[in-house]
Amino acid sequence: MPVPPTSPLIRMHASTICGLLILLITGLAFVPAQAATPPELHVLIDVSGSMKQTDPNNLRRPALRLLGDLLPPSAQIGIWFFGDKVSLMLKTAGADPKVKERVRQTAKKIRSNEPFTDIPAALAAAAATWNDGTDRNILLLSDGMVDISPEKAINVRAQEELLQKLVPQLRAEHIRVHTIALSKDADSKLLSQIAADTGGIFVEADSADALQRAFLKIFEAAAPRDGLPLKDNKFLVDRAVKELTILAFRDKPENQTKLKLPDGQIVDAQGSRSKMGWRWDDSGGRDLVTIENPPAGAWQIIGGLDPDNRALIITDLKLHLTPLPTRIYPGERIDGALMLTNHDQPITKAALTQTINATIDEQKGSELIQSIKLNDQGADPDIIGGDGKFNYQLHLIDPAGIYSLVATASSPTFQRDWRQNFAMAPLPPVQLKLVSSVVEVSPAESSNSPDGHPAQPVKKTLRQIQVTQDPTVLEPNTAKLIGQWQCERPHSNKPDANKPDSNKYGAPIPIEWHLTDTSMMFPAPDETTADCVLNAVLKAKLTTHRDIDLVLEPFKLPALSHPMPQPKQAEPVQQAQEGASGRINWMLIIVINAVALLLIGLGTWLWKRKVKRTHRQLLEEAQSV
Repeated sequence: MPVPPTSPLIRMHASTICGLLILLITGLAFVPAQAATPPELHVLIDVSGSMKQTDPNNLRRPALRLLGDLLPPSAQIGIWFFGDKVSLMLKTAGADPKVKERVRQTAKKIRSNEPFTDIPAALAAAAATWNDGTDRNILLLSDGMVDISPEKAINVRAQEELLQKLVPQLRAEHIRVHTIALSKDADSKLLSQIAADTGGIFVEADSADALQRAFLKIFEAAAPRDGLPLKDNKFLVDRAVKELTILAFRDKPENQTKLKLPDGQIVDAQGSRSKMGWRWDDSGGRDLVTIENPPAGAWQIIGGLDPDNRALIITDLKLHLTPLPTRIYPGERIDGALMLTNHDQPITKAALTQTINATIDEQKGSELIQSIKLNDQGADPDIIGGDGKFNYQLHLIDPAGIYSLVATASSPTFQRDWRQNFAMAPLPPVQLKLVSSVVEVSPAESSNSPDGHPAQPVKKTLRQIQVTQDPTVLEPNTAKLIGQWQCERPHSNKPDANKPDSNKYGAPIPIEWHLTDTSMMFPAPDETTADCVLNAVLKAKLTTHRDIDLVLEPFKLPALSHPMPQPKQAEPVQQAQEGASGRINWMLIIVINAVALLLIGLGTWLWKRKVKRTHRQLLEEAQSV
């Protein structure tokens, strides 16, 4: 085979490449690396009659070919068609070139001719047999709902049995189900729940044209592989790349995609037919090109700038990442590490690792959510410098949706990226709620009222925190909340601005709540005049067999009553109001007494006057006699 011309870029960095190869071959300190669990993907394709309207152009065929060609060599794939019956079309096998060709041949057989849509039977068939030591994934594509009979009651019972029996069984056997709803008539709620309950992702494809992008999303969740970072459709191929697969979506179906090679050649689908080791599939509104032993140097896709364009590779020089769960809950903290490996052995020589630029990006489509710059020099977020591991911690708090974690490592001579998709759940698996009630509190036996009588029971507001956990997400008796309450200082004790050591909050109140029931009540602080905040972390084991470390949103507990802005005047004002009320009562009593005394006095005066008159009359009569 003729040697391809050397590009200017390769000539520029020839000495650097030689140095890198020497490091890789002779100078590296190798330690065993934990091999990634190879993915196994069982694909279920709906071939019911309704697909004639949903997918009239049979775009399921290029979508299945896309999936097969993108799979890494370590993956295994099996294919079933289902309608009113389930047919095994490709027995599970490793994704080598021969099997990939069988996938392409299987895609040609996709049809739309069966009367029903037996989703439960399809899932049961795909879940029956697995290879040992693989990461188990099912991809389910359907445009309908559970439809096994003309009688609605039978279909309802079948769906209930699917959710109550089959899905828990799938979960117990560590099987994730990724689902695609193709059409507005699909039972999106059911397909979404199946994915959520098994830790998979759910994708809605609103048209057959969107189906290939849906397959791409699930491929990058279930079986991600090494790639080359693209910038303006340009990428760098190094000599360690053994195979290159380019995926390019067209902005318009009629716009033909072309490739610019390092030597300046422009190649299109027609021209690729004369090139040895090239395969070009230009169906379905996209171009999928696989090239064996691609020439090293700068490449370019001449076509639409699409966020779903990819350059994937087979190579011995890889990125190795801590596996990311495919379903994540808002608030989760995930510790991970990036490492370069050669022949599956970690590269730990500091002379190489400390010159590599590495980043972790969280993206949603083309939108960058966050970016973390990594290092192997012991600086944050790295833990130990020079150990070959680029450590990082993710705190994911995004709204529900599908996101991508993109790891990138680059040097002057090579570039690598690794993309894995994950689904963000809409809610954390625990919910907190304030519950208030009014209770009567009995006074102490020795306490008396001011008039000497026994004190009467008083009413008090009792506040508790209701914690509800989702039993379909959390394993029983594994969840606990750890954290602390922080209550603001009373208004009169606010921190002094002139005292830097003063604090807005009082002493923290620690909590450790073990969640043994689905719903439980826990006490809230007794503070009634200060706002409090609970900062807590959920630690638990999920029903999908992984541990979770989740930071809950701060839970705010408002004060029952707030003091007036000027606290020194608040008490006199309150006392004045109470005094005014007291004066009104005493004045009423005084008026009543005064009236009574006046009446008594008037009566006494009238009585005395009458007595005097009588006495005078008697005296006058006596004198006259």
